[in-house]
Amino acid sequence: MPLSHIALPVAVSAVMALVPLTQGVSAADASASAASAACKGARTCYVDVSVAQIWESPDKVRTVDAKALANPVDIRGWFAAMAHDIDLRRDVPGETQALYGGKVTVVDTMTKDGVLWDKVVVHGQPTPRDAGGYPGWVPDRQLTKLRKKAPSGTTAERVTSPTAWGYGSRQALAAGAPAKGGTEYSFNTEFAVKPVAGAPSVVEARANDGTRIYFERDDLAKVPTSGATGEDVVAEARKFLGLEYLWSGTAGFGYDCSGLTGQVYSALGITIPRDSQPQFDAGGGAAPAGSAEGERITSPADLRPGDVVGFGSSTSNVTHVGIYVGRNDQGEPMMINSPRTGERVREEPLSNRPFVGATRFIGS
Repeated sequence: MPLSHIALPVAVSAVMALVPLTQGVSAADASASAASAACKGARTCYVDVSVAQIWESPDKVRTVDAKALANPVDIRGWFAAMAHDIDLRRDVPGETQALYGGKVTVVDTMTKDGVLWDKVVVHGQPTPRDAGGYPGWVPDRQLTKLRKKAPSGTTAERVTSPTAWGYGSRQALAAGAPAKGGTEYSFNTEFAVKPVAGAPSVVEARANDGTRIYFERDDLAKVPTSGATGEDVVAEARKFLGLEYLWSGTAGFGYDCSGLTGQVYSALGITIPRDSQPQFDAGGGAAPAGSAEGERITSPADLRPGDVVGFGSSTSNVTHVGIYVGRNDQGEPMMINSPRTGERVREEPLSNRPFVGATRFIGS
């Protein structure tokens, strides 16, 4: 489970609209599609829903979690259904999330109540818990062993909007009607993309199985390989101001604190650890496998925009992180962060929490 707020049992106040991520697909068709594309014993597989919740254990999944277990998935509906008081540690068994097309390694399987589950490690989310990636469980039906090679003439691009709707035809994209079978994908989801002749405002992407998905041109951009600045980090983070906190969230439907920092850096081509404490520790020479190394910053006076700021009772108990944005008109050091359940991404003074130091991943 993310180390973002491990001791904060607080209330959920989920008010996001209950809108299915994939609509216009019959239950029978969805079930048949998921069954045909499932991981089914393969060791290397790929996420085949817009965002897959990675669970602590199949034994801890609740009735309210049904919409997060399906293919197609309904993350917004799941989030909205949790409009009640919960104890985060006891009642939300989520570990992290993985985006569409993301690579996982399957290390074990089990069947629970007739559902096949895969124990996986999620690539691209470094953690000291496992050198291969972030560990957890996911329903097999949300994975696929199919991953068609990108066609010639395509480039790697990522969703740059908080979320973006993709459609199976240009006509459906032009209509802009989710009821016609569109799927809502998260920020930082990667696709193989090429332009559409005669339609500069549209791009053609490829799904895992090679089928076409059409997006608005402005919703995707090439994956950066170098040159990111701290100001770029701040600009990316500000896209999510007002987004509600979601425990274990790493997608544009809701982030936890370290999910926000991690995904913002990932979108700029920099991989940092998944959780709060390891993000902080990466500045002290203890970055886990697969993570960028950072520089430790101890004083707020030395911070630069884009630094990952850490908070907690000590340097060995970092329970929250944010992104330093600079000083406000009153000269106060400010950060952007996803605070806690029931609250939304916002900018606030560092002095609101017990600052213990920061990690600089850019310009160190």
